[in-house]
Amino acid sequence: MGKLLTCMFIGLIFLTTGIYVSTLLTTTWIIVGIILAVLGGILMGSSSLFLPKPVKK
Repeated sequence: MGKLLTCMFIGLIFLTTGIYVSTLLTTTWIIVGIILAVLGGILMGSSSLFLPKPVKK
């Protein structure tokens, strides 16, 4: 669970930082905010690769 929680937490921080930065009303900050938000979403989505797989007994 360590990798999963780490990836989810870092992705959430990137996503919220990107949303906050994109509220600054200059074109450069909007682009930076979009990039951060997309990277955060990708990181949160890709963290599902680290979910434990069910073990059949």
